[in-house]
Amino acid sequence: MIKRTKIGILLTLAIGICAIASAEVVDRIVAVVNNEIITLSDLKKTTLPYRQNIDASQNSSAKKQELIQTLERDVLEQLIDRSLSSQEAVKYNIEVSKEDVDSAIHNFMTTNKMNPEELEAALAGDGLTLKDYQSNMKKEILQSRLISRAVRSQVIITDADIKTYYDSHGDAFTGVKKYHLRNILMKNEADLATIEPKIGNRVSFEQLAKEHSIASNAADGGDLGVFDINNFSEEIKISLQALGKGDHTPVLYVGQGYQILFVEDIFMEGNKTLDQARDQIENILYKEQAEKRFKEWIESLKTHAHIKIML
Repeated sequence: MIKRTKIGILLTLAIGICAIASAEVVDRIVAVVNNEIITLSDLKKTTLPYRQNIDASQNSSAKKQELIQTLERDVLEQLIDRSLSSQEAVKYNIEVSKEDVDSAIHNFMTTNKMNPEELEAALAGDGLTLKDYQSNMKKEILQSRLISRAVRSQVIITDADIKTYYDSHGDAFTGVKKYHLRNILMKNEADLATIEPKIGNRVSFEQLAKEHSIASNAADGGDLGVFDINNFSEEIKISLQALGKGDHTPVLYVGQGYQILFVEDIFMEGNKTLDQARDQIENILYKEQAEKRFKEWIESLKTHAHIKIML
């Protein structure tokens, strides 16, 4: 009996050791950051959506493996940075409440016009749960607050910086050219051709539209509204591009008959002056500089931290 008991114990221990060995294969430590660890399961969970894209690609097996290895190295560096950030946040007494996380998620759903069920479905597609998302959101808020606290005093945006950015990114602030148009629509091309010479000759286009147009907007003087002409057919677009305010197109064929388009006004919608764009530019420059300073700060933390990578 004693011998059998010993054998039973030995077998139990052996099974336990095998189980532990098996668990170590499934999950293991891939990095140590001071007194915190990052596990393989942490890394796999973070990289899952990207690995799914790689797996679904047309690359060869060898190329896929290469891409995954690069991905895991890059993401591990991000997890190390996040771990350092979390440790520093404790020193700065920075906290993120459940209400902060819930508010951020609510804002995300509102911006993207999603309900909770749609959010959870989207997360599931990336292999994440709502709990995972809440955890990630908390870390992002924490890092954002840490950036603000740690590097805010080092970021200085001058008026000269703002003007330089405005001058070098002119297209971003010029807006979109819009045309305010009127039209006269008639069934017969010849009848419309007899009206064309009258445009601007003692009779306004608006009045001519009221008297002759068969379109539903005739009572409004042929008012069509404001348009980005890039949404029109190529023929109409070419006809309008050469016109200025107060000009009109020749007779154009449309499905309902023939029309003349009149340019009531041309203006830039969304156009911003330097003063109007100042706050927007300042936010852009602040973000750029803050991220740069934060990366430099993280690198300085790494030089004084105990970091061991075992990937």
